[in-house]
Amino acid sequence: MCSTISEFSLLATHPSKSIMKFSAVIVAAAAAVVCLSNPVASESEAVHLRVHVSQDKGVCYLQCGSGQYCANGTNTCRKPAGKECFNPATGAFQNGCAAGFKCGNGKCVYA
Repeated sequence: MCSTISEFSLLATHPSKSIMKFSAVIVAAAAAVVCLSNPVASESEAVHLRVHVSQDKGVCYLQCGSGQYCANGTNTCRKPAGKECFNPATGAFQNGCAAGFKCGNGKCVYA
């Protein structure tokens, strides 16, 4: 309460102080409008980067039937031959699977 009374008495004796407070509010509002109206550069770059991710020519994006897989660098679905197993991590057919994995339905899965 005392601070309010002293502020009013200060403003009554120094009207230029109220003008300075009002101009500070105007400057803060203008800065907020400028910041909100300008997009952040990283947002536009992130969108731009996402556009080019799916255009890798070596990755096969075909939807294959059950037990069939499309290896990277090819455009055909096929079943593994013999002891072959498809490794989804590498996108390639290989003989057997790495430690901790087993061949299930023609692809390497957790054991």
